[in-house]
Amino acid sequence: MRLNECSQLQRKCHVTLSLFAKCKLSQVTSINSPASMMMLSTAAAYASPAVSLFSVNSAYQSSTSKILHLIRHAEGTHNLNEEQSKLPLHFDAKLTETGVKQCNELAKQTKDLDVEAIVVSPLTRTLDTAILSFPHLYGDNKNKKTVPFIAHEEWRETVNFLCDARRPTSVLQQQYPNVCFNNLVHEPDDPIWAHYESIFGDHTAHLSKRESDDPISLYNRAHSAWKVLLNRPEKNIALVGHSAFFMHMFTPLFEELNGVVRYEDASVAELMSSRFDNCELRSVKVDLHTSKG
Repeated sequence: MRLNECSQLQRKCHVTLSLFAKCKLSQVTSINSPASMMMLSTAAAYASPAVSLFSVNSAYQSSTSKILHLIRHAEGTHNLNEEQSKLPLHFDAKLTETGVKQCNELAKQTKDLDVEAIVVSPLTRTLDTAILSFPHLYGDNKNKKTVPFIAHEEWRETVNFLCDARRPTSVLQQQYPNVCFNNLVHEPDDPIWAHYESIFGDHTAHLSKRESDDPISLYNRAHSAWKVLLNRPEKNIALVGHSAFFMHMFTPLFEELNGVVRYEDASVAELMSSRFDNCELRSVKVDLHTSKG
């Protein structure tokens, strides 16, 4: 029943892939291409912030505000050695034993959160973190309520190395039958990785960053990611994601991403100013309605 409900809700919000602009992946070949100029126009259209953040205990309240619990995935195999993380061994990196223990510890906290839905990146390390950190809400528990677990391409890690590639949607559906994958495009199986591979070559041909050096893509994807939450009806949502994508929004390196998130008080600005640790939870109040500028 939950998956059917998830399916109906999410048909309203289609995933816009890769650069999340109004152009096809195959058209984008360089920053000076016509498609890239279209991307720049799309970025310019997003002149206002995507979202406003408030301290979770802020008195601010509106009909559109939500409580958001942001969680970085637990320790993955790729976190143990940065250089080795680029190797095929760490394709769609999985959790380490330490990572599993981190989730078990976090689960002691999450049982007290009144979470109504869990939005998660479709990478293995985030999916496992979500399920292990919210075992009391996952679909196969026997004696507690369940909530929707919804995978969204928009909230995945910046696509740079093989650890950031994902497995085919059909494989994920088999392994995680109680997660809604209806928002993922099935062909090609990983369109964002395929896009950058078509530009830079495979992991042996290009050893440096890919999407992390593409601020326009990140800008458009960040706006699309927040729109995912805008389209959710729940008022209390957990989000399981990744440190680099979080960083590009909360403490951006690129000028293009400045202002995607607007901090409405000093406390929340301080809270979000540092890098997320593995399996770290931070709770904020978010209002996507105020993104009109």
